[in-house]
Amino acid sequence: MGAVIPHVTVEERLEDWKRVLRSSETDNHGRCRLSRRPSTTICYLKFSHDGFNRVRIKLQLEKKAASGVVVKLPVAT
Repeated sequence: MGAVIPHVTVEERLEDWKRVLRSSETDNHGRCRLSRRPSTTICYLKFSHDGFNRVRIKLQLEKKAASGVVVKLPVAT
């Protein structure tokens, strides 16, 4: 089971996870679009929202192809 979570903070970070390169937020449908940086084939993304555990992923991007990902945030306990 799952539901769309609007207004999730999405951060692209450096490989060490310490510095934020850019940040965005999902829309009311849980979607977010980050434009691709031309030299990037791997990106590190952090997803966070109050009441949920944060999720960090390393994403391998295909050259010149659109990429999409579905992320499930676990409910905080």
